[in-house]
Amino acid sequence: MASSFIDINDIGFWAKDGFVEAMQLCLINEIENRNLDSIEWINEFKSELALQALPMIYGGMSMRLNEFLDTDERKTQIVEMLDEIIIKIDSSNSYITGSNMHEMRKRAMTILSETGKTEFKDEKEFEKTVNDSRWNESNGISDVKDRYQHSFVLLKRLINGEMSSTASSKIDYWNYY
Repeated sequence: MASSFIDINDIGFWAKDGFVEAMQLCLINEIENRNLDSIEWINEFKSELALQALPMIYGGMSMRLNEFLDTDERKTQIVEMLDEIIIKIDSSNSYITGSNMHEMRKRAMTILSETGKTEFKDEKEFEKTVNDSRWNESNGISDVKDRYQHSFVLLKRLINGEMSSTASSKIDYWNYY
């Protein structure tokens, strides 16, 4: 599986695209759970996360952090959501599962259709796009939920300015055991 560099101003971390998509989907889900769609930048961020979840280029996924997290207030709002997601992952065996991630992806692709960012010619193409991620075939991801949780911890550290790694740095931030 390809990896993408998730960064703010060239500081960040490498993550497998499956972890990146999980971060995108869970943030979309949390935005909707909190009914924050009325906040213009958050709604735009949500739509952009859905678009980035396609992915169009393997190993080139993005969280679009530079574009959207340009104030401390925005960073704080996203970190609060990340804290909630981390708690959900820790406290539930049904949050990070193939079937739940599949449903979140389906919602993300629906957002793309609703916003006109992507048009699906028919239901068959929509379902193919939803199924391309293969979350519905991902049995056992709850067994490695600690790795998914760690990706959110890394994202939180990045947003809080607690990372200094660049794309060429040694990848030791995944050593959390």
